[in-house]
Amino acid sequence: MITDVHTHFWTREHQRSPWTDGLGRVSKTLASDEIDLVTVESYRRGVAPAERTIVFGLQAQASGIMVPNDAVAAFVREVGGQTVGFMSVDPTRHDAVDEVERCHADLGLVGIKMGPIYQGTSPLHPMTMRVFKTAERLGLPVMIHQGAIFANAGRLPDANPLLLDDVACTFPDLRIVVAHMGHPWIYETVVVMRRHRNVFADTSAIASRPTVLANAFSAAKEYGVLSKVLFGSDSPMVAAASATAALERVVARMRQIAHTPITDEELHGILHRPSFDLLGIEAPAAPSPALPTELTRADPNRLLTAPGRKP
Repeated sequence: MITDVHTHFWTREHQRSPWTDGLGRVSKTLASDEIDLVTVESYRRGVAPAERTIVFGLQAQASGIMVPNDAVAAFVREVGGQTVGFMSVDPTRHDAVDEVERCHADLGLVGIKMGPIYQGTSPLHPMTMRVFKTAERLGLPVMIHQGAIFANAGRLPDANPLLLDDVACTFPDLRIVVAHMGHPWIYETVVVMRRHRNVFADTSAIASRPTVLANAFSAAKEYGVLSKVLFGSDSPMVAAASATAALERVVARMRQIAHTPITDEELHGILHRPSFDLLGIEAPAAPSPALPTELTRADPNRLLTAPGRKP
């Protein structure tokens, strides 16, 4: 069973400048549909052949994207099947912890997507650390974009995966997935994974960077953490079918030129990793019936204007 731990939901109404300016720089060669709009139909095309998926939006005011968590939860219900949703919170908002607790208790979202550099902050800032503390307390895994980005928000020094060593030391029971293997800092990601039992990484996005991907795989194998590398596509930017094909091409080439190649069995292990089990996520027992929603008309400011919540 292929599990895709890194897929996105958003509509055009959730995005503004500078996000929309930078999105044009993202390669579309491995995408199956438009990358700025996700519908139920395009999502299902984008994640095939994965049988289980994790989907999330992103809340990053500094970068110009704000996907309401209520819309993510509604999208998960409509997709049904073996898809689960992660919330996203912007740690620079005063109500970030309240939003984590609400999304966990009321919306059934089972993890958190963070992107401190997109959010104009650092993973070590007290505002961000309070979110990690809440996630550990509630048993919620965190997917964190800790690496290069296409937008101009934040500081690259704050995006180095080495900073997660302090996070993992402070919150040893917190399950962390470093998105995109933390590229370009793949070696830093690998040594943090080796040091901390609850730190993982995923392969999302780097399918379009074969040299980075090959070096990341070799480093993970040499440091003994290949078993902690999870498959992720980065749909809609990279379709899961395109990602798996790219991984197969890179691994085949590695067998010809790499000092530390990856075997077919090891690639199979990455693609079929029991990622839900490793992250403490309970998969839906059976496909859920699709529920009517108004996703394409979702108000991007809904979170900011929810009853009883102050902007």
